[in-house]
Amino acid sequence: MAEKQPTPKELLDRIDYQPPHADWMETPVDIRKGMYCYASNPKSVATLGLPNARPWNPLDEDWKLPENWQQIIHEGFKERLERFRSVKLFMDICVRCGACADKCHYFIGTGDPKNMPVLRAELLRSVYRNDFTRLGKLLGKANGARPLTLDVLKEWWYYLFQCSECRRCSLYCPYGIDTAEITIFGRELLNLVGLNIDWIATPVSNCYMTGNHLGIQPHAFKDMLDFFVDDIEEKTGVKVAPKYMKKGADILFITPSGDVFADPGTYTAMGYMMLFHYLEEKYGLDVTWSTYASEGGNFGFFTS
Repeated sequence: MAEKQPTPKELLDRIDYQPPHADWMETPVDIRKGMYCYASNPKSVATLGLPNARPWNPLDEDWKLPENWQQIIHEGFKERLERFRSVKLFMDICVRCGACADKCHYFIGTGDPKNMPVLRAELLRSVYRNDFTRLGKLLGKANGARPLTLDVLKEWWYYLFQCSECRRCSLYCPYGIDTAEITIFGRELLNLVGLNIDWIATPVSNCYMTGNHLGIQPHAFKDMLDFFVDDIEEKTGVKVAPKYMKKGADILFITPSGDVFADPGTYTAMGYMMLFHYLEEKYGLDVTWSTYASEGGNFGFFTS
């Protein structure tokens, strides 16, 4: 028998914005059912050539990490600090004012303090202080520093993927810290040891193999637009004629695949087709679709 799902009101009533009594460093990560993302499919990880492709489960004690995973993370951290001045700047200048806290829909929806953008970034900053700052090495926890342990790594994975990179927090930060960039940076480090989520790895793998995140083959993409042609003609009496992979066209149009395969995006796609028909008739503008480059959504961004 299927488990009874709570109502929206019941879910809202469960949210508690009262912070825990213990220090956040002393509050262990609790990977809760319904809150964590599924682990990445090893086939998708291997397709993309990402490291440590293997089946694993976030609820298991053993995440099947490389033996030298701490060294890999440390070296990846160091390399990015040297390459990106912005990362080091964002690690150092936050004063933890909390202006970003209530701007994050993940914090609003969970009440979990570690989903505040400032504290989500602090998960990384604490390790940065421990490994890369003199005061952190000398004073340790008194300076907000902590070593990278397995529990800390699991905490990173759990919270760094509870972010949609919307950058609303950055908009309200008085220092202009791009917390989304910090999240992306953290996900890069997790990827170095094979910690990703299936919502990202498999769509990116599909893009790599078929040109869109749904894994739709070229002929199916064309068939869908052909259905739209019939629908448009039925409603308007106008027969549009989309072009596919036409050499020498004025515009190569690429849209998120959701516009082609999911309502209400399909209505948007039909709007595109009518617009292109008008532009060709009125101005001679030639627009072509691609059945191979058929994804305008940047799923790689979420993997970084």
